[in-house]
Amino acid sequence: MLTSVFTLLLMADPAALVDAAKRSGTDGLVLIRNGQKVAELTPTKRVHVQSVSKVMLSLAAGCLRTDGKLTSLEITLGELFPQLKNDPKAPVTLRQLMGHVSGVQHPRNANGGNAESFKKLRDTRSFALGQPLEDPPGTKRLYNNTGMILTAAMVERIAGEPLPKYLQRRLFGPMGIQSADWIKDRAGNVHGYLGLVISAQDLAKLGQLVLDEGQWEGRTLIDAQWMRESTRQPAFPSLSERQGLIWMFQGGEPGAPALIQHSGDGGNWVLIFPQLRAVATRVRDSASPDSMDFPEMAVALLRQP
Repeated sequence: MLTSVFTLLLMADPAALVDAAKRSGTDGLVLIRNGQKVAELTPTKRVHVQSVSKVMLSLAAGCLRTDGKLTSLEITLGELFPQLKNDPKAPVTLRQLMGHVSGVQHPRNANGGNAESFKKLRDTRSFALGQPLEDPPGTKRLYNNTGMILTAAMVERIAGEPLPKYLQRRLFGPMGIQSADWIKDRAGNVHGYLGLVISAQDLAKLGQLVLDEGQWEGRTLIDAQWMRESTRQPAFPSLSERQGLIWMFQGGEPGAPALIQHSGDGGNWVLIFPQLRAVATRVRDSASPDSMDFPEMAVALLRQP
C-alpha cells in the first residue's frame, strides 16, 4: 500500500492530509487511532456513500445473528420467498449472496461496469427477484449488486421490518448515530447495494464497532464471533482469500488482516486497521475524478508514532 517516501513524509502532519483532502473535493473525513481523533474535516456533513452502504447489510445480519433470529447463513431464497420455490435461484444461500458467489445475473454495460439503467429501476426488489442465474451458485466470485438487493430482501424478511427501521432501532440508535438516512427506489425499497447517506463521523463509529469486534461503550451490540467471521475470514476461501461477508480485507495473517475495508464510487471509504487500532473514513459526493489516494495517505499518517 505504501509506495512513496514523499507521501510518508508529507502525511506525517495531519494538516497536510486535511489540505490534500480539501483539494480533492472531500466532503468529510475522520481518522481515529486508539480511540482518539488524529485528523478530521467537516466530520458531520452527510453524504451518499455509494457502495459503502453494502456493509450495513453485513452489520444488520450480525444483529440478527446476535439476537437469535438468523440461525444459519445457509438459509435460502426459496425458504424466505415462496414465489421462488421452483426458481433456479431457490437454493441460493444468504452466505453465497454476501460472499458475491450467488451466480445471479447482474446487468452490466458494454465495458463490464454497472449498467446505469440499473440505478433507475422503479422497483429494484422485484427486478432482482426475477433475475436468472448466469453461473451455478458457489462456483465464481463476481462483485454483484443484484445479489446485494437480494441480501437486503432476505435481511428484511428475517428482521420482519424495513432495513432502515431495523438498523435505527437495533444499531444506530444505541450508538448515537444521527446522520444516517436512506435513498430508496420509487417502490419504497432500499437498494442495499447503495443508498446510505451518512457523515464521516458516524461512519467512523461503525468502523470502531468493527475494530472492537461488536463492542460499543462496554455493550455487546454484535456478537464477536460474527464480527470475526464477517470481517476477518474469507466466506469462500477457494474463490477469494480477501472476501468476507460483504467486507473485504488484506494483509496480515490468516484471521488477523492488516486492513478491513469497503469503498464506494467517487472516493468513499471505511478503513479499519486492527494492528494500528485505527479507523479512517472519507465521504465524497462528487462524480469528478478523485485525485486522492486516501488509503495510502491515511495509513501513512496513522503509522506515525
